[in-house]
Amino acid sequence: MLNHAFLIRKMTEQDLDELMIIERESFSLPWSRQAYETELQNQYANYLVCDWQGEVAAYVGMWTVFEDAHITNVAVGRRFRRMGMGRILMLEEEKLALAKQASRILLEVRPSNIAALTMYNELGYYPTSLRKQYYSDNNEDAIIMTKYLSR
Repeated sequence: MLNHAFLIRKMTEQDLDELMIIERESFSLPWSRQAYETELQNQYANYLVCDWQGEVAAYVGMWTVFEDAHITNVAVGRRFRRMGMGRILMLEEEKLALAKQASRILLEVRPSNIAALTMYNELGYYPTSLRKQYYSDNNEDAIIMTKYLSR
């Protein structure tokens, strides 16, 4: 799918070198390359990348199990932030969740991540609970946000 000069496509193992750069610049607790290799084999997982002229600019991951979809991660490379890639990736995962008969999407976000909170709110997610001391790097809580999907 082509959106604003970038392509949204399924993540492949060939994307992982570039993805790991974005992962390390985006998260204080980055996932390992091995974790992504495992995720690419996970039958419940769906990972998408935003390809900008052959370069991985952003990515998103989601698990869908029964009626629940769970966003595992979403990140945009520093050079590509504020261009709408994260939003488009989230909307694409939402379409996939609906196609898999999910009735809601859940995600965790740090209260300090204002940019992500703003985007999730604008996309129709709302806080539903709190996981105390969820992030092991600083014991920050995680806000659980939910979006109910309508067919």
